[in-house]
Amino acid sequence: MSEAAHLDVETLYAALDQRRRSLDLSWRQVAAQASVSPSTLTRLGQGKRPDVQGLAALVSWLEVSPETFLRGNSRPAHESQDFLTVVSAHLRARKELSSKSAAALESIIRAAYDRLKDRDAEE
Repeated sequence: MSEAAHLDVETLYAALDQRRRSLDLSWRQVAAQASVSPSTLTRLGQGKRPDVQGLAALVSWLEVSPETFLRGNSRPAHESQDFLTVVSAHLRARKELSSKSAAALESIIRAAYDRLKDRDAEE
């Protein structure tokens, strides 16, 4: 029997924390910007799932699909896409990056990814 799909709360919280840190925001500021209560974020940090409206607000704030955080019998859409293609698209969509800067970051990420992928394949 296949595993039922479920929300990966830990990964969702880590993504929120990463974005929060990159924007230099407090958790209260994240809650205000995402239109959720601070207690929703506290519960999420304790491993509890948000309600549907909370999840929708949080993934909207993150600017990602909710499928990014689903695990189980259906493979998330991002797993079927080429990783570097997805990274490139995200970098080039960033308004604060010039196309030259996005290309430079893409080149750095591609080089690191290829090197580590090859190393891991040898192990």
